Amino acid sequence: MGSVRGRAEKIKAYIRDYMPEANFFLRLSVFLDVVWACEFYGGAIDDYFRYHFFLRSHADRKNFIVWKKRKRIINTCNHKEDRDIFNTKSRFNKTFAAFVGREWLNTMECSFEDFAAFVSRNKRFFVKPVAGSFGWGVRVQEVTDNGDLPGLYHSLCQEKVLVEEIIEQWAEMAEFNPISVNTLRVVTLLGTDGTVKVMTATLRCGNGDKCADNFHHNGIASIIDIPSGIVTSTGVDMESRRFILHPVSGKPIIGFKVPFWDRILATVAAAAQVVPTVRYVGWDVALGKDGRVIIIEGNSAADPDVTQMPDQVGKWPLYKQELRKIVGMHPRKVSIQKGREYY
Repeated sequence: MGSVRGRAEKIKAYIRDYMPEANFFLRLSVFLDVVWACEFYGGAIDDYFRYHFFLRSHADRKNFIVWKKRKRIINTCNHKEDRDIFNTKSRFNKTFAAFVGREWLNTMECSFEDFAAFVSRNKRFFVKPVAGSFGWGVRVQEVTDNGDLPGLYHSLCQEKVLVEEIIEQWAEMAEFNPISVNTLRVVTLLGTDGTVKVMTATLRCGNGDKCADNFHHNGIASIIDIPSGIVTSTGVDMESRRFILHPVSGKPIIGFKVPFWDRILATVAAAAQVVPTVRYVGWDVALGKDGRVIIIEGNSAADPDVTQMPDQVGKWPLYKQELRKIVGMHPRKVSIQKGREYY
């Protein structure tokens, strides 16, 4: 009962935030529609409001990748056991050593001598949980000449974390928000014919004093046109606030052309073929100060919100036919629930 009450309160809070002027009858109507839509479309309460379902027709709603469709993509495209390569950062860095482009150590495997040598070259470095997402737990560690290096080493070993070289990013990217590493989320799908399809691309910028630019961590996202590499939407954050200019730097977001775009596309296409049993990946990509393309991580359960909220366009039609082809490689009954086909 508590769960039902909690969901009801969450819906009410969203209605207050998104429809503050609504009268009682409109609020009740939307409340009931949320309950019905979440069941019918297989979405979450967050999906309903972040994708503005209260303004949409059925034909439009079904184009959005909501919770159940996201699970369908992941389960169809990505071999369950091999997802751990992407979920565990140390495994990812080893598997994609040719693409990570930075120095790193796993504190559960390195000696104090290894750590001391790393610190001699990196007085400031990132500390990251071995597993995790949304940028949670990422911080910058600074070491002074008179600091307790053995004590720091043992503390980090107890935390079971990775330490990574801080990326010095390309100047044009750093201009958005110099405190964070501003990245690109490029989502790829390895097709049944062996070709890599770039499904969506997003510019992500930090906003404020966070070292991570993650969309779920106060970041700002905007859509990139894949053929040209030009940003075509306003920026948006998780609170659905819109930005034409970056709120920290004032740098224009719309119209920004991502440097070395063809090189970025070629890099993620190559990376997408390293683990062919994981077809659907959201790559987080940074540009080094020398123009190197650096893959920070790959996400085998990439959240579609960062690719659908900025332009409010559902991306399910991009995947539907590709999923049918993948299912056709491994014949089985197409999943139908309550009369609704998911492929």
